[in-house]
Amino acid sequence: MPEAELTRKPLPTPSLRQLSCFKEVATHRSFSRAAQALSMSQPALSSAIRELETLLGTALFDRSTHHVRLTSAGEAVRPQVEWMINNFVQGVQDLQQLLKYQADTVRISCIPSTTHLLAPWLAIWQQSHPMVDLQLHDMRNDDLLSSVANGSSDIGLGLEFTVPPSVETQFVTEDEVMAVIPAKHRLAQKADLRWSDLSDEPLVVLSRGSTYEMIVSVLEQQGVGTSHTETLSYTESLYALVQSGLRIGLLSRLYTQGHHNDDWVTVPLKGPLLSRRICLMTRAANGSRRAIVQECWDYLCQNMGNESPPTKRTAKAV
Repeated sequence: MPEAELTRKPLPTPSLRQLSCFKEVATHRSFSRAAQALSMSQPALSSAIRELETLLGTALFDRSTHHVRLTSAGEAVRPQVEWMINNFVQGVQDLQQLLKYQADTVRISCIPSTTHLLAPWLAIWQQSHPMVDLQLHDMRNDDLLSSVANGSSDIGLGLEFTVPPSVETQFVTEDEVMAVIPAKHRLAQKADLRWSDLSDEPLVVLSRGSTYEMIVSVLEQQGVGTSHTETLSYTESLYALVQSGLRIGLLSRLYTQGHHNDDWVTVPLKGPLLSRRICLMTRAANGSRRAIVQECWDYLCQNMGNESPPTKRTAKAV
């Protein structure tokens, strides 16, 4: 190894100010708007970005008169920078909270269809941790993955689709796609259905993300097609079309929980079985996970393999 490499000093640590400047420029794609957001002058912002690029030894932005774009290096470091800033901010908030209230915070995010799985377990855990501030947010799966990866959320419950390497997962359950059928429809009496049974039937699906893409792909592969398929944004609208007898709904099983009506039935779809993996998620520890987050994570991993909503008598805290 060359002597120069053996004696090379480690890079100086970027300052929080430099990292914050990078985050705002990456968000706004504009130096002027980023400077306004940070309440600083544009020359000072540009200087901070140049200092950071010098420290890292690479350009982070492509600049021209008309646009500002992240370079490949800028795209690569952006999630880590956001995580560092979010955890610094959260760390300051936790410090203030601990000094004032002797309390702590656990930030948990989930996709809407899994809230009923998560909430009962959290209610039991909260009983033995009354001073912990549990903050629960629901969001789309893509936003959840980003939130866990950048440190905005401590724990997430969502779909195991394109999980970043920096995120640790724990399997909870499979979520199968079901057919929601008007009660008087000829297919409502079947114990299960094949996708081919839906040929020429008017269908309705939710027009959201990867699950929608999976359903459309299987419909096309099985020769059912999508020419008679309606797409909607909300489950209430989907159930209204099914209840009226206008459509057969295709919906994940978790979205059918809590929706019971004599006007429709839910029937499993097979051949092929189409399912989504539901997982707990947290950013890989690397020794930096707060103790209260680790405790909540361990508790949820131990208990949430049981899909049945817990009672106060049966849930086991750790």
